Amino acid sequence: MAGAAVENGGEDKRAAEGGMNADESPYSEGDRVMIPLHSLIYEAKIEKSAFDSKNGWKYFVHYMGWNKKYDEWMPYASLKKFDDSVKLTKPRQQGAQQKKRKREVSDEDFENMCKISLPTLMKNKLVEEWDAITRDGKLIDLPKTKEATVGQILAQFEELVESREPWPEICSGLKGYFNKTLKTMLLYPQEREQADKLLKGKTLPSDVYGAEHLVRLFLKLPAILPYTNLNEESLVALVARLQSIVTFIKEQAATLYDEL
Repeated sequence: MAGAAVENGGEDKRAAEGGMNADESPYSEGDRVMIPLHSLIYEAKIEKSAFDSKNGWKYFVHYMGWNKKYDEWMPYASLKKFDDSVKLTKPRQQGAQQKKRKREVSDEDFENMCKISLPTLMKNKLVEEWDAITRDGKLIDLPKTKEATVGQILAQFEELVESREPWPEICSGLKGYFNKTLKTMLLYPQEREQADKLLKGKTLPSDVYGAEHLVRLFLKLPAILPYTNLNEESLVALVARLQSIVTFIKEQAATLYDEL
């Protein structure tokens, strides 16, 4: 659910301004709200709120009908007042969980099976990025040079690996997933305006963004992979191959990462 955002520019501006009044929260605990995500709209309930002098009001929301593990903090600008006339997206979580329970391993073991290990270097970079972007108001310098984009990182990796492995399909799928999820899952709220300016027309995220945001995708994949149609053996093989891409990025970190 992370990364949901209101996509109407004028409404975003008004929402941002309305969420900066420290004396009055636009929403209260227990309020029903809507959270747009691409063409889908989810119903959520506000569990608690907090005010930040730099970013304004934010709310800890629970997506109605979904597992509590998806509860998260969302900025005021990402919420819309509840409207009974709007068609909401129904949760499919229950069916996915039932599907998982049919597997021969427990849910916890299965999710652990899908974890992608990040080197300490990358973990430190993620922490540094979060601090610089959300606290200091800095942004990663974009667009990346052609050699450092997600598309080129994966293309360079393909050139180095054995052709008998299904790398073209894996890299193509990873790039496609990156392009589809960048705006909805991989950006901090402070980065959304930059993304709107960069991704105009037919410009793809994989031609603009680099290692910093690709690594964020690796963090999200373990929560997504258990709900695919792959069996345990295929998932283990896929995770091992994804781990090879992580290792490649680590080895090229000096040329792929920019200092904030």
